[in-house]
Amino acid sequence: MSKSGATSKASRKNQTTIPARVRQALGIAKGDTLLWTVNGDEVNIRIINRKQVDWTKTSELSLLEWTAETEKPKEPEAGL
Repeated sequence: MSKSGATSKASRKNQTTIPARVRQALGIAKGDTLLWTVNGDEVNIRIINRKQVDWTKTSELSLLEWTAETEKPKEPEAGL
């Protein structure tokens, strides 16, 4: 990543989003663990644990959760 940087703002709950160009440059993905180190008024962020996702197994598991039973419409309640 170039030294031009990227910006983000802290929310009311002191949360922020890692800018897309930073996530892409570092290959940060959902579930990765980040280490934040403060040195004066500077912060360094390192990826210390990458979440390993086997997308072939993930998609198989999501299909196993589906059943024809979940697609049946609910019966209307009496008196409605």
